[in-house]
Amino acid sequence: MPAPNRSNKGFVGILAVELFFPENGSLKGKRMYLRRIRDNVTRRYGASFAEVGHQDLWQRSRVVLAVAGSDHRVVEQSMSRLRTYLDSQEWEVASCATEMVEVDA
Repeated sequence: MPAPNRSNKGFVGILAVELFFPENGSLKGKRMYLRRIRDNVTRRYGASFAEVGHQDLWQRSRVVLAVAGSDHRVVEQSMSRLRTYLDSQEWEVASCATEMVEVDA
């Protein structure tokens, strides 16, 4: 009996997001926002999170979120849910770029 046909492909969805916190007045306040975002996206969506830009500014941040999986559609759905979450909060999404990377294992 032949072995089942299994794909060894993996997918990584990446969102690079510029956030604006119009009501924020300090770096401490920005860290509170980012902690809440990190906690939500890691716990609820299984995403990785990193602040990669504007660390010294108190009203702006550039973050990268990443989701990995073996099913392209599932990763795309997760990315869509992440974007919906980010768009529905009190901060503003100034820009968002997405990328899907296919990895052969």
